[in-house]
Amino acid sequence: MDDKDFLELIISERMGMHHDNFKKEHPPTEEQAAEAEKAGKAHELLFQQLSAEQREMMELCEDVTNSEATRETEYYYRAGFRDGVSLDRLIKQIRENNK
Repeated sequence: MDDKDFLELIISERMGMHHDNFKKEHPPTEEQAAEAEKAGKAHELLFQQLSAEQREMMELCEDVTNSEATRETEYYYRAGFRDGVSLDRLIKQIRENNK
């Protein structure tokens, strides 16, 4: 495993950990849960009405959308991490200059 693979593994694990913590600390409200259930039922009903070819096309669209959302989330996570490291370095530099 090279450095890039190790970094990818660490980021994936940390993002998963934060996702789990978010779900525990911020469960959906009753209204949000009801909306999600309603959307799930509508999605299932819609898929039942589609032909196999249409379902395949819809699944492709959903996969691409989810993939883009995942990439965007990872970008923001990495940017936040870089910002945190930069801020830490800046604070250390300011402290060192004020000695």
